[in-house]
Amino acid sequence: MATLFGGGSVVLLEIFDAARSMRAVAEHKAEILGQIPVMYQLEWMLKDFSNFDLSSLCFAAYGGNAVARPFVEQLARMAPVVGTGLGLTECAGFCTYVEADAEEHELILAGLGVDMPIYPMTIRDPMREDGTAGTELAEGEIGHVCFRGPQTFVGYVNDPEATAQTISSDGYLYTGDLGRVDAQGLHLTGRAKWVIKPLGFQVFPGDVEAHVCALVDKVTNCVAVGVHHNVASEAVVAVVERKPDAELMAQELDRHVRTLPSYMRPRHWIVIEPGQMPLNRVGKPDHMRVQQMANEAIAGLRAEGGWDAGYTRGQ
Repeated sequence: MATLFGGGSVVLLEIFDAARSMRAVAEHKAEILGQIPVMYQLEWMLKDFSNFDLSSLCFAAYGGNAVARPFVEQLARMAPVVGTGLGLTECAGFCTYVEADAEEHELILAGLGVDMPIYPMTIRDPMREDGTAGTELAEGEIGHVCFRGPQTFVGYVNDPEATAQTISSDGYLYTGDLGRVDAQGLHLTGRAKWVIKPLGFQVFPGDVEAHVCALVDKVTNCVAVGVHHNVASEAVVAVVERKPDAELMAQELDRHVRTLPSYMRPRHWIVIEPGQMPLNRVGKPDHMRVQQMANEAIAGLRAEGGWDAGYTRGQ
């Protein structure tokens, strides 16, 4: 809407298609492109990607998922300025912001930027039982990412219970994200409902996913989920999408995660073919379907006695 209010034009596609998106940029001489990382990845995988004239692009933004340095470097080859931030449907778009010249990779990789004075962000304890917001936490402490101000939505249609679980009685929007704030801005550590708790430890899936995705020559995407374990209560399973023409085995992934604490390391790997990561309708990894994949795989292992027998990985 900001583009329209500013007198600009918007190119709309009814559904995402990598080739159609690139053709739209080239044909309409688009200056700004905003997508989630998987959309860029699918475009870069096009055999004729280099043939598209993207010289009109002035700014390329991404959001929705954490990325590694090679992603930002590739994005910087598309536009002279790149940016990111935290955005939610419940607050009508972005609510933290960071942008940088294409060569300033460190600024983009440092975090998700800062909030705006009109819509301040705080890191807080969980919402209290009486519906009020939890205590605000100090800089560097991990907690619930919250916002308060005029961007917050009115509520979920015909669902007052969900609304009350999202907006505190004193007006704080609980985003469902966990994170911390420092001098570089906001850093997400995971989703509150997706925290995995093996052996009583807290494992944020994003930490595991980022570590696995550091295998930039072999891994396109990774989603980590928790599955019940009779000994550890819960354990990590990772679904990993390999890059085209790359060979990727569980043994290599095991070696790669040895630098992680043992409780964080996936106890089972599901390596899938390029383009086979389950996605939702907006092109993000579909965690419900990934969870189902993991549950089905572990059910097979459990039937063979290969899952609950012990918890010895990394020991």
